[in-house]
Amino acid sequence: MKLLLRFLYVRRLGLLLGLLALLLVLARPAQAQQVFLRQFGPTEGLRAPFIYALVQDRQGYLWLGTGDGLVRYDGSRFVTFTQQNGLAEDFVVSLREDPATGALWVGHYQGGISVKKTAVGPFQKTTRAAVPPGLRLPADGPPPADTAAIGRYLRRYHLRLPAGTEISCLLEDREGNAWLGTAGQGLLRHSDRHLRLEPKLPGPIGQLPALATFFIRGHAEAWSTFGGNSFFLLRSEKLAPTELGNALAPPLPGEPVQIMLERPARQGGGMWLGTSTGLYSTSGPNQLPQPVQGLSNNLNISITALAYAPTSGLWVGTEGDGLYNIPNDPARPPRHYTTAEGLLHNTVTALLADRTGRIWVGSHDTGLAAFEPATQKFAAYRLTHTGLDISSFAEDADGRLWLATEGDGVFFKEPSKTWQPLGAALDSEYTYNLLPLPAGPAGPQLLLVHRQGLSLLDCLTRRLTPLAAEDDPLTRDLLGPAARATGPRGAAVAWLSTRAGLLRLDVAAARRHTAAPAPGLALTSAEVDGEYRPANALGWLSATRHRVGFTFQGVSLNPGEPLSYQHRLRGLSDEWSRPSTAGEAQFPGLDAGQYVFEARVRRGAAGPWSPVATSAFGIATPIWRTWWFRLAAALALAGFVYGLLRYRERQLRRTQYVLERTVRERTAELRQQKAHIEDINADLVVARDAAEASRRAKAQFLANMSHEIRTPMNAVIGLTNLLQATRPSTEQAEYLTAIESSSQNLLVIINDILDSSKMEAGKLTLEQVPFRLPEAVRRLSAMFKFATESKGLFLKVDVAPDVPAAVVGDSVRLNQILVNLVGNAIKFTRAGGVTVTAEVVKSETGHSLIRFAVRDTGIGIPADKLGAIFEDFSQANTSTTREFGGTGLGLSIARNLVQLHGGQLGVSSEEGVGSVFFFELPYEVADAQAAQPEAHAGLLTPFEPALRVLVAEDNALNQLVARKTLEAWNVQVVIAENGRLAVEAVANATQPYHAVLMDVQMPELDGYEASRRIRQQHPDAARLPIIGLTASVLPEDRALALAAGMNDTLAKPFEPAVLYARLAHFTGRNTAGTEATTATNEASVSPSTNPPIHQSTNSSVLIKPDWHLLEELAGGNEGFLRQIVNTFLAEAPALEALLTAACPDDPDALARTAHKLKGQVAYFGVPVLHTQLDELERAARHPALPYCEPLLGTIRQQLAELYPQLEERAGT
Repeated sequence: MKLLLRFLYVRRLGLLLGLLALLLVLARPAQAQQVFLRQFGPTEGLRAPFIYALVQDRQGYLWLGTGDGLVRYDGSRFVTFTQQNGLAEDFVVSLREDPATGALWVGHYQGGISVKKTAVGPFQKTTRAAVPPGLRLPADGPPPADTAAIGRYLRRYHLRLPAGTEISCLLEDREGNAWLGTAGQGLLRHSDRHLRLEPKLPGPIGQLPALATFFIRGHAEAWSTFGGNSFFLLRSEKLAPTELGNALAPPLPGEPVQIMLERPARQGGGMWLGTSTGLYSTSGPNQLPQPVQGLSNNLNISITALAYAPTSGLWVGTEGDGLYNIPNDPARPPRHYTTAEGLLHNTVTALLADRTGRIWVGSHDTGLAAFEPATQKFAAYRLTHTGLDISSFAEDADGRLWLATEGDGVFFKEPSKTWQPLGAALDSEYTYNLLPLPAGPAGPQLLLVHRQGLSLLDCLTRRLTPLAAEDDPLTRDLLGPAARATGPRGAAVAWLSTRAGLLRLDVAAARRHTAAPAPGLALTSAEVDGEYRPANALGWLSATRHRVGFTFQGVSLNPGEPLSYQHRLRGLSDEWSRPSTAGEAQFPGLDAGQYVFEARVRRGAAGPWSPVATSAFGIATPIWRTWWFRLAAALALAGFVYGLLRYRERQLRRTQYVLERTVRERTAELRQQKAHIEDINADLVVARDAAEASRRAKAQFLANMSHEIRTPMNAVIGLTNLLQATRPSTEQAEYLTAIESSSQNLLVIINDILDSSKMEAGKLTLEQVPFRLPEAVRRLSAMFKFATESKGLFLKVDVAPDVPAAVVGDSVRLNQILVNLVGNAIKFTRAGGVTVTAEVVKSETGHSLIRFAVRDTGIGIPADKLGAIFEDFSQANTSTTREFGGTGLGLSIARNLVQLHGGQLGVSSEEGVGSVFFFELPYEVADAQAAQPEAHAGLLTPFEPALRVLVAEDNALNQLVARKTLEAWNVQVVIAENGRLAVEAVANATQPYHAVLMDVQMPELDGYEASRRIRQQHPDAARLPIIGLTASVLPEDRALALAAGMNDTLAKPFEPAVLYARLAHFTGRNTAGTEATTATNEASVSPSTNPPIHQSTNSSVLIKPDWHLLEELAGGNEGFLRQIVNTFLAEAPALEALLTAACPDDPDALARTAHKLKGQVAYFGVPVLHTQLDELERAARHPALPYCEPLLGTIRQQLAELYPQLEERAGT
């Protein structure tokens, strides 16, 4: 009971204190209302403080009549006109604009009259009689002020001017501003007239935390709460302490009201009140607000949002306690929703119950949610990539939903569509409230409340219009609460809360403000090639290219947004330029034509465009571009062409007559010549056929004779080689040597005759295969060793170090050239000797030009005979044939072969001293590993293991030569006497053959067809190589052999070393020794796709170098040989150390080092060490097979054995 009495006492005391505070407020004098009023004076450029007249012309300029002259204001600066500008007097007391012509008439203090008839024209003095009758300019002196109109204006807008301010004239411009001229205080501008601020009331009552709209007696009325939680009615006209109205309810205990919502009639009327300590409701005036039941711990809940839905009842948003729903039926219990029931956040910032019954819930940082009545669940909506800070909802008359955020702008949702951003440029992305306004002529509209401004949104067009200037102090520090009211005569008013008081917005005036006309635009001047001219008086310019420019200025008396311009020059382009704040345009290099310059202006980025200001002008067309000049030129050209054609026609007729006569004469002569030529052609055909038959018979005869001679010669040479191997006596050896030399000479003669015949027929071709050029040149020493020693001559071969190790070309033909030249030099040299040199003349990437020279100390050639020595069957002196012998074909063949290579064989000689034959040949550099090695004529060691070879040969002597030669090399020989037997032997062999030696001309089945059939049985040429043995050396016969499936061909009689090298190459078989075949084996064996990484190697094999290859490279130069050895001894230990450091952690470095060391070891003929280095390189490139460490130990041991032997040869 005591607690109840105490509560009643406190409540009554609070009511008394509230009423006392209200009486104190009502008893205070009214404070002045605030409007956006700006004063212009000397600081802004207006020097005259007394303003006597005001007028706005058609272009939008504001003209001021002052005692110091006529002043023009364009919205940014003041310009003063005086007598120097054409005025009759400086003192201006009246201004009028002729509505018919737009002329500006000026009345002066002493009765003078001035006029400005056009917008760009000057001021002129005139008489009063010239003034149109309806303008009524005063006679003299300043006219009296219209005090009645000024008084009505001041009362209408509640303007309270500073004491002593005297208004002398008043003008309302077309953009919604009012201009007040004063007597001594300059010019005043009243802008944003739809806004005025009711200052903040003193004391605690000055707090304005809540505003709400209620509909009472059919009108929308705005209610507000002040300090002390009392409620007041805000009338639509004005707000003053004595006109606030009576309090509608007693004050509430606790914190001020934060939000209010009207209760529907079905709920008993009144309002719901949300505070920081709970939710209350009141049913009418002077009724004590009661706590609303159904909220848990109601007295400690901060209410942040309220919404009412007819179907579901009252929805209450709280701070931190989620969302409550209080049904319309008191029998149904309230429902409480938190994040556990699907709410995005337990603090609700905004609520809206749309016309479908859906409840939209806004919160901070989490986004948007909606409670669906059908499913009784919350649905979340993601409008941005991040969470939204939602501040307000609104629904317009057409059912669109609007959503305001703090930082992400405004979103809207058409019925049955999705949410989307507004898209229009907002004054600020922070929007605190959306207030629906009464529907106007344009449809539904929303008032957007920002922190520092207001915007009016047209819901249909989604166009935004600012409602206040940027520098308007009335719209600073706006707060979220807003409400609207409707006055007795239907005048709509919106009330907004600010930190400075209540801001009143006249909705109708605001709409008129948004519909203000666009700014005016004036073309101020034009420029033609740097010369200024009136903008509207350019006229026609001279016939040349011109640079034309315009300056223009927008005229807007509204404060705030800057002006933007667009322009275009019709006749040049119909496209408008991009909006820009620059009031000028330049057009360089304009050609002849008619042009119209157009410009327009607008306020801000979305305002309407002004009417277009135009200036027409033209540029004269040059005479040569006029239509009549072109027509005259075309006629003149046509006349000239016609005359030229007529003249040409006469000339052609005359020429035709002469030609016809000449043709008749020549035709007769040609008939006679034709008959004669036909007779000659018939004789030539007969002669050609005879010559062709003779050539074919000659070629066939030479081929047949070559084969018939080579067949027995093969036996002679082969048996001679066999006899030489039986250790004959000295006398027998001399005879055998003579037989061999004679046989070789006979073969040379045969080859020379064949080559001469082929070159004569143009059928000699060159092969392009890799070969080792230094070895081919050095072989001359062995070939002519017997010839030089028998005559007591020396033969020196000098190959320059920079000559490539291998080139691509025809080694046989190069050898033929050099053999002919060296043989010829030895033949004609009695004492001294012959020197052969090879050197690089020019070297490029991948190509080298090599010069060969053969120098002798022979008898020399007379100067008059130098031209004859290269002819077929010709020598310098016929006596030489008897003394020295020869056919006279050697030099001719050498010259033709050099020319076939693309070179030229030259000679210089001095009789009795000697001769030098030289030539230069271009070669492509080849890989030495890909080139077949030259066959060595030394000891040919037996093959290990033995080879099994099939010899297809029908000649018994050749069979004997082949058998004895091959058996000496540890080859098991099987003889087939014709091609058919050879095919059967291969097909029926119980043991496979390692190679087949195939003769070409055999009975029953020739070698070509036999090779084809064998190749059908064994298509892999590498597994069963076929080497053709033929007496024919013609290129076409070699091509037939290769096409038939043979791997290679050898000419009979073959050299044993050559045959040995071919067998070693194609079978891949190593010999028992290493003296003769190291180079051959290295060139012929190529790694397979998956090479074996390691094979066991006997580390006890004695390493002994073979100096043959190195001696050939050195060419007998022992100093050069020692230099190579010393270089290797200097580099090899370092490479060996790199091998040890790289194994096994760095396989790439190991492979590179092994490859480099392998290339150096190859010079010294140690195949075992060379093979082990090759295996080490492959092992390093296949890390999955780790065999590098055992191999490295063996390699180091063999290098240790090799070093002393190399040091011994080097003499260190």
